[in-house]
Amino acid sequence: MTDQYEIAFVTHRNHYLFSDYYLNHRVAERREWREFNARPALDALDQLWQARKPALTNANESQTEADWIRPVLDLLGHHFTTQVTLATPQGSKTPDYILCPDEATRAAIQTIHGAVSESDLKGALAVADAKAWEQPLDRSLPGSGVKTLHQHPALQIDFYIRHSGLPWGVLTNGRLWQLYHTDSSKKLDVYYEVDLPALIEAGDAEAFKYFWLFFRREAFTAGSAAAGAPAWLDLVLAESAAYEQGVSDSLKEQVYEALRALAQGFLDFPGNGLADDEATLKAIHDNSLIVLYRLLFILYAEDR
Repeated sequence: MTDQYEIAFVTHRNHYLFSDYYLNHRVAERREWREFNARPALDALDQLWQARKPALTNANESQTEADWIRPVLDLLGHHFTTQVTLATPQGSKTPDYILCPDEATRAAIQTIHGAVSESDLKGALAVADAKAWEQPLDRSLPGSGVKTLHQHPALQIDFYIRHSGLPWGVLTNGRLWQLYHTDSSKKLDVYYEVDLPALIEAGDAEAFKYFWLFFRREAFTAGSAAAGAPAWLDLVLAESAAYEQGVSDSLKEQVYEALRALAQGFLDFPGNGLADDEATLKAIHDNSLIVLYRLLFILYAEDR
């Protein structure tokens, strides 16, 4: 009988933006997650996907935007500008979308004559840029040579984030949807990503929350439960950082204790016949560190 192994479904890909453990084990404990019924949103996007996917296979950028990206943004509840010119030190640039909290903010930005500045965008939520269907987002296009803004999507969204003054950026090729944050976008490889068609076709409403709760308009706006409540994305980012700091502090304490116990064990074991002179104690300490770090490396590799 042949053994069959089921490959785990990947709901999201977090590339250093948030805490993996927080996303995988803690975020679902939040009230916003538990109380949200994702089925209607999933059904609406599934209906759109089934209607549009035949035309997307060879779609260029404008076709991808018209047939898929803009309708998805609409379903997510976004009010967005199109092709607003942004004033930058490198001249006027044109991000595809500025995401806004309401129609009044969108209209005010869209009707500005000439290039907009950071001050003009203070009421906006995020900047977004779109690429052709399934175009690579994390590297330059084949044959493009140097990393120019137009040819390197991650570089482009970082540029737009920094010169719009907005905290968040969304980058998408229709299939992959990525989130970037102003504190880390310059690294180009720090982002949160979902494969939207894969989530839709999986039909799992709980898994679908990894897209909907992170990309809908409300993810970028202040919470409504209490005045001054943080936006969902800001909350997840802050709690991820707090969790990782707590884990780091706890790990340091455990490493120190493990090192002490390991070194003391080497010294106390009669069969080793070790003296407690300074040179021997240093050798025990150094070799205990080697053993400990090798164990940590093995455990880390096993966990991955």
